[in-house]
Amino acid sequence: MTSAIVLPHLDKWAQGHITAITKATTQEEFDSAFDGFVAADPDVDITFNGVKISRQEYKNRLQTEAFRETGAEVVFNGTVQVPGDDGSNVPSPYVGEAGIFYTAILAEGILVLGAPQERQVTSSINIFVKNDPSLKPPTLPGGIRGFFDPRRAFRVNQVFLDRANTASDSSAGTST
Repeated sequence: MTSAIVLPHLDKWAQGHITAITKATTQEEFDSAFDGFVAADPDVDITFNGVKISRQEYKNRLQTEAFRETGAEVVFNGTVQVPGDDGSNVPSPYVGEAGIFYTAILAEGILVLGAPQERQVTSSINIFVKNDPSLKPPTLPGGIRGFFDPRRAFRVNQVFLDRANTASDSSAGTST
């Protein structure tokens, strides 16, 4: 008896990778999450806050001040996807274009007056995802097939705001 591995649709795939990148607390976790999300292709097209940057620059910006956090909560406020062509000339929900809007609250390991400091990341990210032809499925002994997901983002356009939460943030919108 064989069973096929069911891959998540593009929207859930993107959300899972964004969550893994945001919640990574070690360099190994971050590298694995980032490499599983963004293609290693030299022609990957990345725009970050309106500026075209390299894959390495993008990785550096996402991990800036990373690993000081003690926890993170990611909330997806909206996701939309448009099916793409996976090579079969039939629209596929596994590849294509996706737009994701999310907010993340990051609790840092730094204490000020005995309380952990928090940062809030608000971001809108548009990605183009396709199967990466440079990735090959693993070869396991006995012809056993392991989990393999060849999808990667080849185009990323992200607007990203990272700011520290302050005491005045919690009182915003209240009147006395």
